[in-house]
Amino acid sequence: MKTKFSRMLTLILAFVVHLSFAQEKTISGKVSDDNSLPLPGATIIIQGTTTGTSSDFDGNYSITANTGDVLVFSYVGYATQLITVGASSTINVALKADNALEEIVVIGSASGKSTKELSFSIGQVKNELLENVPATNIAGALQGKISGVSVSPTGGQPGSDVSIQLRTANSLATGQQPLIIVDGVILEGGLSDINTEDVERIEVAKGAAGASLYGSRASNGVIQIFTKRGKGNDKVSVTYRSEIGWKDVSDRYDLATTHRFKMTADGTAFDLTSGSREVDADGLSDNLYPSNIVFDYQDEIFNKGIFNSHYASVAGGGEKARYLFSYQRLQDEGIIALVEDYRRDNFRLNLDNNISDKISLKTSFFYSNSNRDGSLGGGIAGTNPLFEALITEPIYDWHAANEEDGSPYNFDANTFDPNLYNPLYQLANQDKVEKRNRFLGNVSLDYKVLSWLKLNGAYSIDFENNTFEDYIPKGYLSASPDGQAQNIGFLQRSSFNGRAQNIRLNSLITKSFGAEEEFNLNLRLSYLHERYANEFNNAEGYNLAVSGIRSLDNISDRPSVSSASQEILTDSYFAVADFDYKKKYIFSGVIRREGSSLFGPDTRWANYFRASGAYRVTEDIEIPGVQELKIRGSYGTAGIRPTYEMRFETFNLQNGSPTKATLGNNQLKPAKTGELELGINIDFLDKFSFEFNYVKAKTEDQILRVPLSASTGFGAQWRNAGEIDATTYEASLNYDIIQNDNFSWNLGVVWDKSEQKISRLDVPAYLTGPGTQETTLFRIEQGQNFGAMFGNVYIRDLSDLPAGSNASNFVVNEFGYVVDAATRSTPVKKVDSSGNEFFTMGDITPDFRMAFNTTLKYKNLALYALVDWKQGGDIYNKTKQWLYRDGRHQDITSGLPYNFFQGLYNTNLASSAFVEDGTFVKLRELSLYYTLNSKALGNIGNFIDTVKLGFIGRNLLTITDYSGFDPDITNQSESSRANLTSRDTDGIGSDVNTPGGDPNVFKVDNFPYPSTKTYSFSVQLTF
Repeated sequence: MKTKFSRMLTLILAFVVHLSFAQEKTISGKVSDDNSLPLPGATIIIQGTTTGTSSDFDGNYSITANTGDVLVFSYVGYATQLITVGASSTINVALKADNALEEIVVIGSASGKSTKELSFSIGQVKNELLENVPATNIAGALQGKISGVSVSPTGGQPGSDVSIQLRTANSLATGQQPLIIVDGVILEGGLSDINTEDVERIEVAKGAAGASLYGSRASNGVIQIFTKRGKGNDKVSVTYRSEIGWKDVSDRYDLATTHRFKMTADGTAFDLTSGSREVDADGLSDNLYPSNIVFDYQDEIFNKGIFNSHYASVAGGGEKARYLFSYQRLQDEGIIALVEDYRRDNFRLNLDNNISDKISLKTSFFYSNSNRDGSLGGGIAGTNPLFEALITEPIYDWHAANEEDGSPYNFDANTFDPNLYNPLYQLANQDKVEKRNRFLGNVSLDYKVLSWLKLNGAYSIDFENNTFEDYIPKGYLSASPDGQAQNIGFLQRSSFNGRAQNIRLNSLITKSFGAEEEFNLNLRLSYLHERYANEFNNAEGYNLAVSGIRSLDNISDRPSVSSASQEILTDSYFAVADFDYKKKYIFSGVIRREGSSLFGPDTRWANYFRASGAYRVTEDIEIPGVQELKIRGSYGTAGIRPTYEMRFETFNLQNGSPTKATLGNNQLKPAKTGELELGINIDFLDKFSFEFNYVKAKTEDQILRVPLSASTGFGAQWRNAGEIDATTYEASLNYDIIQNDNFSWNLGVVWDKSEQKISRLDVPAYLTGPGTQETTLFRIEQGQNFGAMFGNVYIRDLSDLPAGSNASNFVVNEFGYVVDAATRSTPVKKVDSSGNEFFTMGDITPDFRMAFNTTLKYKNLALYALVDWKQGGDIYNKTKQWLYRDGRHQDITSGLPYNFFQGLYNTNLASSAFVEDGTFVKLRELSLYYTLNSKALGNIGNFIDTVKLGFIGRNLLTITDYSGFDPDITNQSESSRANLTSRDTDGIGSDVNTPGGDPNVFKVDNFPYPSTKTYSFSVQLTF
């Protein structure tokens, strides 16, 4: 019996051993990231054992395991993944980047914090969103991705910059542009040079509550841009991306094809018996033009433009040294005929070196060279071909030869209005060239003195060299744009050099205290020295001696010479401390003291601070379905610096004779914003992340231009003289609808609502605007919303008739206006009991802004879309007003008397007839990508890791009732750095009360370069 039992036990044991060996097998596969790039050195371990292996250089691995074993895949910076061994012997794994690591932000903190540990709101746009639809201007990539951010395009011209506003408008006179920092370099120039492909992430501190650390330049918020760097994984990574596409104007005006003038009896010609054209007796614009050919000059000036970009980068390195080198070439024809294309070449080199265990060196260098045709400006005739294209009657052949010399584009084709010239002749013969060279550099050295103490020193520079040339050849026929240059020629050359240098010294203390080190402190003590200097030189003159020679020596008349220079010095001392208890009770504080040559000597130093706190409720209380709940509050102050011209006495110097302009102010100080921010963050159901902010801000000591009496000899002085109160509500939601290996769907929503009111004004109420022709549209008055439009209001209801009017003498016409019943030609203005005819007629403030972005991925296919929605907010359509004046708008042909439209035109004064609702819903971005990995590429996959093919669309669809080209556009302000030479005006001008205009606030459509919709295809290769 005992023998039988032993034999049976032996058989059972042999069977078990045999079964075990039958289940054990070799598992192999490839470990890659979510972009299908191999991850060399990834760790693969059988859970619960010490048995493991690592992936090779190509991400391949092999391990012996049993069915049912759990393999643990891990890699630094990526989320660990567990997979159970099944029937298959091949397991390929795509590790996803660890979100916790990606959520570390630097802006506004001592040394970088997880977003869960922040006590104030920070917006962030990551590389994955930026890469979906790379913007030619990185600032444009912010639109619709962060709540409280408004991006106003200054026009569709290639190379133009954009205007950014974070939350509300804080300044009445100096604009709303935020401070921008790129890789530690504080920018003085714009962002139009920076290409998106280099950017790793963007962080945004939207107001003083988060941006106090940056002092007198931070009331309008701070945008910090971080570019890509070498990964240090001992692998060389090469990326090449090419995109080619075409662009077209988003919309066109429907123009009148009939007119109001008398015709001959047979209708073949205008009746000129009186020597000129006369208006037909019926007063209607319903007569056909005498020719069967009616031109649409929009067809003459608009082209379908081709654009292309090429980008290449090489990145790599190891533990000691890392590098990234990139190059990008952009070429964009634009959409205006006879205009040279915009070209930009960018080079970047980022280096990281661990010199020793204690010393590390970090460098970032960027160089950009760009060329742009400067022929185009906004506004009316002279610099803007769109003006003539829309205003000119459609009966002239612009392509006809000039009778004077046989050259194309008959310059004076317009026989009835000699003040309107053929813009094609000007574009073909006048040559304006803008060139820019830009260098950004930052060198940072870290020294780790002790485990808890690190010292840092850094030097950064933003240098720009801009040149401008305007050449009108000898023999130039037209009097546009400059009648003085007609026949004799003109040459202008100007240059602008700006150099912003900064030196930073930091000491960082990082300590944990307590028995369990539950108290954590990050303390940074810093000193910042800023030095900015610029120089402008200009020479110009008429009457060129020899045709075709572009030299100042060729000017026969005495050239006009001008120059200007500035130097600004600033010193700042500041401390920022981040403190927490067990990472659930969080506190942060900032103190900054700053002195600048832009502040008056009697108010040389300014102080700023921030105090903020947060409580992570879910660290103490477990709430079913809620992973994170944080409530927070922050109060901070930040400033707005006066400009150089505001601080010092200014003179106009002509022919050696000075004339006093503005009086300097020794008491002038920066405006100061105090902002309270209350917010909540909640992550719930493992799918949703929600944030809400309530913000209340007051900006006092507004810097305003105050008129002076003639006895002073100066016309005005800039003083601190007003306040703005502002309120903002912001919300954002991220929803991971579906997340699995083969399919994912994500939805992001941002929403904000803001308003700003002038709560105090220590000067008389005044009118201002973006510049020439628009200096009286916006009223600055205590108690008014900032952005309120002011002018004549034409009534739409008989009950609004002026006192004493007989209602039976008036009717409401087909356009909804009250007009006289007898002729129906005279619209009626609103008049109050005191005889006042000027009232608030609009407000640029929208009811809210909202945007939706969504990404769907199925295996190797990815679809992305961004829809942007602005509800409300008025626009003044100056273009339409001009078209009414000249009878070119399609409304004129509606059967109503021409004089009715002339009444609404209001002799070019502000009229409520041209205030329009700017509501729109826009499909701003769309992309579709398909990625082929090395396996799908066959033999090519031996040296190419991935091929990514894409279709990209920008501004493909706009839904709006706005009658202009696009409700999402405004004119470019004169002092915008979008012009390669900052002193070169674009024809718009600016009001003295608001230098440079304010495109974020002054929403005026005045023949702008139209926005464009683009379609393109891209290919990206990674090696």
